[in-house]
Amino acid sequence: MMKLDKQTFRDLYLKARFDAIRQERRIRNRIHEVIRKYNSGLDRKGMRSISNRIFSESRKYGHDPLLLTALIVTESSFNQKAKSHKGALGLMQIRPATGSALATEAQMAWKGNFTLFNPDTNIALGAMYLDKLQKRFQDLDLALEAYNHGPSRLSRYLRQGKNPKSIPARSSGCMAS
Repeated sequence: MMKLDKQTFRDLYLKARFDAIRQERRIRNRIHEVIRKYNSGLDRKGMRSISNRIFSESRKYGHDPLLLTALIVTESSFNQKAKSHKGALGLMQIRPATGSALATEAQMAWKGNFTLFNPDTNIALGAMYLDKLQKRFQDLDLALEAYNHGPSRLSRYLRQGKNPKSIPARSSGCMAS
């Protein structure tokens, strides 16, 4: 094992830290670029705020920030006022009953369904929900299927020995509020 002197250690540490910061900035900028492609109605500050929230919530749960970005694109196309025909709301299309339960668990303020139209709250709850599903199903693909179809429906399919890929696709069916 090679022993490093303090200066070499410091130089290596600083380089690694600088590289990590540069990579983080690249990812945040990529998220920002994705948001800009959609008619989100957000100004630059709002886009930056959402990019930062996606990044921080991803880091909190160990998700790839671009995965959460793709999930938001799939669910709402970055329409923070999106509402599905099933009643799911906001960027990550969370149903109010699920949102209320998650908010209680996370000790977040819940002020009714409109809470889900707050991008910061919606992303925080959506990332937490995906994490819970991933822990429950022990597989990211299954967690994403559960996010889309609902965990109870997915569990029923799995108990019946069916392949989750055979579940009829659920369109997010979002509409602007």
